[in-house]
Amino acid sequence: MRRTRVMIAVGIAASLAVAGAASAQVLKGTGKSSITIIKIPANHLGDAKAAGSVSSKPAAAKVGVAPTGGGSFAVKLAKDVGDALKPGYAPGEYVIDVEAAGTPTGDIVGAAGAAEFFITLTIDLAGKCTIHGNPHFTSVASGGDATMCGAAMQPLCATDAVGKCSATIYQVAGEGLKMVAAPGDPFGARFRVRQNPNTATCHSGDICLNVPPLTCTGSCQTGAVVGVGGVALAPFGF
Repeated sequence: MRRTRVMIAVGIAASLAVAGAASAQVLKGTGKSSITIIKIPANHLGDAKAAGSVSSKPAAAKVGVAPTGGGSFAVKLAKDVGDALKPGYAPGEYVIDVEAAGTPTGDIVGAAGAAEFFITLTIDLAGKCTIHGNPHFTSVASGGDATMCGAAMQPLCATDAVGKCSATIYQVAGEGLKMVAAPGDPFGARFRVRQNPNTATCHSGDICLNVPPLTCTGSCQTGAVVGVGGVALAPFGF
């Protein structure tokens, strides 16, 4: 219950920044986004390629299946092939760290109400990525505890898309967003890729909220940053 209550208090800052604020039941907004992932520190080489991308798009809910939250997103992470000019990620546990402002026009960094929202994923030995849902809204079969889904008067439970590295807003945030934003509210955000320090204490749906003081519901923020979203400049700005 704690994660969901915190997310409602955060408002737009708790929204998954790569896809926008959305209700768990209806489609809100029509924007699409795509941003490359620059590996840290391998992409400091002038000719190195991007290490992946994150993209998002609206996704309407369908009758008879779990809600979408209004949007879906996908992560592409390049496989580590041992080539510094083609950086990628080795098998392991990772976190998408999304930092967003507390209001559509607010500052992201250091502002009261700004927040970091976390989404966990696993890269298996074959290089396939799976995004893990918020455990409270994820079926037991997919590793969740299903404490806020599947029962009477509750939404259907979500399931992880194993090996596809894609998810909906509902999967990672549950219903915590449907009370907090007007349709189509824009906001600024940035994201980082971190290592997951402890899968027992870092889950999708965990959040760090600058109220102040900074309070976090898990350990996701402590993982080392191994990628950032954005554009890498040439060594001398050429």
